[in-house]
Amino acid sequence: MATKKELVEAHSFSKRRLITAFISGAPGGREVEPVRPGRVLIGGGALSLLLLAGAAIAGFLVGRPDSQWLEAGSFVTSKDTGEQYVVLEGGEDPVIRRVPNYVSAQLLLGESDLTPFQVRDKYIREVTLGEDLGIDDAPAGLPDPDRLIQDRWTACTAPGAGIQVALDPDPGVSELVEAAFLVRSDGVLWLIAPDPGGAAYRFQLPDDPSDAGTIANRLGFGATEDAPKVSQDWLNLFWLGDELSRDAFGVEQAGRPTDYSSEIETDLSGYRIGDQVRTPDGRSYLLGDQGPQELSGFAAMVYDAVGPGEQTADTDLRAAFPSGDYPAQWPRALPTARLVPEMCAVLHPASDGDTRVTLAEAPTGDASSEGLRAGGHDVAVQPAGGAYVQSGSDVEATVGTAYVIDSAGYKYELIGAEVPRHIGYGGTTAPVVPNSWMDFFEDKVELSTNAARRVPEDAPPADSSAGQS
Repeated sequence: MATKKELVEAHSFSKRRLITAFISGAPGGREVEPVRPGRVLIGGGALSLLLLAGAAIAGFLVGRPDSQWLEAGSFVTSKDTGEQYVVLEGGEDPVIRRVPNYVSAQLLLGESDLTPFQVRDKYIREVTLGEDLGIDDAPAGLPDPDRLIQDRWTACTAPGAGIQVALDPDPGVSELVEAAFLVRSDGVLWLIAPDPGGAAYRFQLPDDPSDAGTIANRLGFGATEDAPKVSQDWLNLFWLGDELSRDAFGVEQAGRPTDYSSEIETDLSGYRIGDQVRTPDGRSYLLGDQGPQELSGFAAMVYDAVGPGEQTADTDLRAAFPSGDYPAQWPRALPTARLVPEMCAVLHPASDGDTRVTLAEAPTGDASSEGLRAGGHDVAVQPAGGAYVQSGSDVEATVGTAYVIDSAGYKYELIGAEVPRHIGYGGTTAPVVPNSWMDFFEDKVELSTNAARRVPEDAPPADSSAGQS
């Protein structure tokens, strides 16, 4: 085991060696040279320049749009300003043209679903800019086909109020069945009631106050003086039926003897043509020019009011009698009288000549005419909704002038058979809406391909290979 003295001497030896190593330098007498700081700075600067150049090249390559946006048929929007353009002439020297709205682009390019190329303004300015095209007052967009409201339009009114027209897929009204309104317009009394198929007609009451009062009372309306006043515009929403008068029954030989054939077993010699008789079985007959005619409940009530009065027969009539010559639009049974604060018409358009209007009451929300001044009207269309229809002249029309109605309640006439397809309605059937309903919508510009080209409507179509010149 080492003594304490030996340990002290070993420590002293190690200390001397360490001191000698620090003061003697590198072996052979050479000193190690430090790295120059300038060399590091130059290398870092060169690397930075390379990185910046690469970023600039990458930005140039990424920012420049694909050349497809200059092909004919392209729809382009500016990333910077939002302006819209169409390319009608592509090739080596493309021409780009500014348009005011999406609908104009649809009409010019003949496509309903356009996907825009979004391009920076500086690249658009590098291309030849042609004359502006398009329809300035065309809508920015039109309702999608699945948002069209093609049925159950409503038009409601009340005494002293205007007319509220509403297009909503879920109209806030309660439709009526076998019910009727009694109204007054321009001093004339009208009964609005459904025909046997449910379509509402307007029937003028007799001019004679006594006859008119009798009909109103028997229907349950009470005094005719209480009939609410409505505008002619609202009344015209219903088809015009035959007047509730004696002439409507077609009897021309009233007062002559009933010289009928021997096929009628019942003795009618005590009656005259034009008489009305009720038999014990409860049926009512009009003794017409050629023989007895069985009357419906409604027709019997009307003839009893305007004719000589119903008589009672002692026996039933035994024969096959034709239906009466009274108008087919008249109701069969007596309709239920409705005395309501607000009355509504409901339109059910069709494309097969079966367009009809029904009655409704209790409108709510946008369907109500509350607050509208008398003589005025307003149109409310569900947001993002609208309609694509044909405007027809009468109840049996199967074709008409094509229109599109936007969510603001404006109507745009469509000129040209191809236009509905261009704006997205190629697969949609346009029902026929009567002119009396279409008159409530304000006219805007016509939409056509030639209008978008800014050429006369009778101009020849554009050459599809050359585009707009």
